[in-house]
Amino acid sequence: MSDQDQTEEIRELKGIVSRLRRENQETLAGRQELIAANHAEVRHLKQTIEAMRDKMEELRAEKQMGIQQAIADSANEIEHLKKTIGAMREEIEEIGFEKQRAIQQGLSDANQQITQLVAIITATREEMENQRIQHSEEIQEMRRTTWDEQNQLQQTIDVLRKRLEEQHGG
Repeated sequence: MSDQDQTEEIRELKGIVSRLRRENQETLAGRQELIAANHAEVRHLKQTIEAMRDKMEELRAEKQMGIQQAIADSANEIEHLKKTIGAMREEIEEIGFEKQRAIQQGLSDANQQITQLVAIITATREEMENQRIQHSEEIQEMRRTTWDEQNQLQQTIDVLRKRLEEQHGG
């Protein structure tokens, strides 16, 4: 390799080194900008978290006061409901006796209806079986008739063929 080639190669290498240094500085500057942006975002997120914690504490306090009020309201409502339940129990007992009578009557009616339905189902089954048998017999008769007709037609064809053969062959 000549001195001139080496000088040219050194110049190219210096240019490459210079380009790489510029790119490295640009990359470093970009990273520093990202780091600064990340720090700003972290500060913003910390402030947001602090604000949310304060809001959560405020909501907890409000919730606790609401719970205390709900407990007091519930105690009053429970007393009222106990009185209502007592009155309803008496009414339920009266209704229970009437309901028992109605259930017994309903069971009796249902049993009669079931007996009638069983009889209807049995009769319907018998009729369906009779229709199935009749239908099967009709199909057998149709098959027998068709078979007989086919045989008769085949015999007619055989007779006609023989006549034709006798007329043309004989």
